[in-house]
This record gives sequence, C-alpha cells and structure tokens, in this order.
Amino acid sequence: MRKIERILYILSLLRTNHWLKASDLARKCGVSERTVYRDIISISEANIPIYFDGGYRLLHDGFLPPVNLTDSEADFLLSLLRSTLSEGDKPYAKTARVVIDKIKAGRSSPQTAKPISLGEKTLEKDYEYKNTQKIEDAIREKTAIEIHYLSLKGEKTKRIIDPYALTFRKRAWYLIGYCHLRKDIRTFRLGRVQKVKALSENFEIPADFSIQDYFQSMWGVTKDRLHHFKVRFSKEAAIAIKTSRHHPDEKITELENGDVLYELIAGGDEEFIRWVLSYGRNAELISPEISRKKIQALLRDTLENYK
Repeated sequence: MRKIERILYILSLLRTNHWLKASDLARKCGVSERTVYRDIISISEANIPIYFDGGYRLLHDGFLPPVNLTDSEADFLLSLLRSTLSEGDKPYAKTARVVIDKIKAGRSSPQTAKPISLGEKTLEKDYEYKNTQKIEDAIREKTAIEIHYLSLKGEKTKRIIDPYALTFRKRAWYLIGYCHLRKDIRTFRLGRVQKVKALSENFEIPADFSIQDYFQSMWGVTKDRLHHFKVRFSKEAAIAIKTSRHHPDEKITELENGDVLYELIAGGDEEFIRWVLSYGRNAELISPEISRKKIQALLRDTLENYK
C-alpha cells in the first residue's frame, strides 16, 4: 500500500473507529508502528488535527464527510490531484487518477477552477518513539505515569502526570496532562521525556476539559495567562500577514499607510515574541507592556554579542 493510499485509509478508519492504537493501524495497513507515526505526522502537517485520547482521533468529524461535493469543492480536489499526484509514473499516480475519475463521475458540470500546484514535501526528521506506547497505554487505561523530564533550560525533574492526550503540533509530539508537581494541566515535549514508569493510580479527566478549547487559547504549545497582543506590521510585511492564517481568533486591521494592526488574545507570550522578532524591523509589538519590555531586554542582550 502506497503512502497516499495508506493515509487515506487511516483517515477513513479514524472517522468510524475512535479507539485505534498505532499498533492497530500498523496491523491494518501492513506496516510498522514507526511508519504509522510518520503518517500521523503527515496528516497533522496537512492541517488535519489528530490526537491520541484512548485511541487516535480526528479533532472533529469534518474531514471528507459523506455528503455530495459542491462544484467549488470538487474543482479544488481535482486541481490538487492533477497538479502533481497524477503525473507520469509516480507510485501513487494510478490511485490519484482513479479518484479523479470518481469525482468527475459524480459531477454534472465540468471543472472550472485552474489547477493548483503543490510543492514537494520536506524531509521528515527521524523521531524517537521509545516512550510512546507506555504513554498511549496510560491514556487509554487512565492510569498515572511517572516521567523524567528535561526542560529547555536543561533542568531534570521527576513528575507524576495524569496523561490526557498526545498531539502533534509545531513539528513535534506533545503530551498533555495534569502535572502533580505544578498542580495544573501542562504540555510536555515528547522528545524531552527521558523515562516513563507506569503507576497503579487511576484518574478521571475533568468533564470540562477539551483538547480544542485547550489549544484555542494558546499561541503555540505553551500554556500561561492570556495576553491581548497588538502588533503593528509595516507594509513590507503586510502581505505576509494578510495572506496567512496564524491563529483562529486573530484580528487584522488594515491601516491607511499600508501597515496592518494584528490583534490576538492568547497565552504563550515567549513563543509569540519569537514570532514577532522573526519579522525584524517590520514588526513592532505595541502591547502588552510586559511583553514589549521582554523584547527590549532580548534585543539589548543580543546586541552585546556583536560589540
């Protein structure tokens, strides 16, 4: 089974069965668990939210619903398939052409949209999954785990975690769970979990906890208090800001001189600051003042390296 066929098959399985583990998907697809994890990364990088909560799930059931496609939806899919997938003798070309024929057979009018070109996918990093199975088992059985965790600052801690879910965001796997050390729900990068020990204590996920709501209030993967961010981007950066969606709740206002004002209420100011700084002189963080002062301090410290 080729990768494109396998991914579509996995999505089909997840729409009808929410309790499949990586080992189940691997068995059904006839591949290794490592291959399944890479497929899940590909699904996530295609902006299809997927996470593990007792079994792998899609964040909502909106992907490929069993309804008739509108003309614009069919045009879009046909354009994507024809742009690169069905060309020449590629391994998945035959499958793509079959899908094209099926879409065309169900239409009453010809394609009207211009083909959309897809770029080549970047190479994926070879992730380590040595602790994933233990964490998946603990999530499914709702049992606590003890982890040895290495922070970004190099600090090693031992924590008791009630694991809620696994998710792939920002090009990395993360564990979401209640941390008994911090007395709060936290996010842990899986690559920095050095050791996992299963415990016998059971837990219940709070009834008001939702993966979607949890990430809705965050800029990236760090959970902290909410800030009302306001950033002024110069007209040189305005097109990049206006033509990309960076967060579901963002607000973009065009200003008279061609600049844009970007507003968002979210947590994770350190990650937001790094994003603002990536635009250099073309971005100015207006508020909150506490984040603005952090940027000033960072720039002063950076300047010291070049004296």
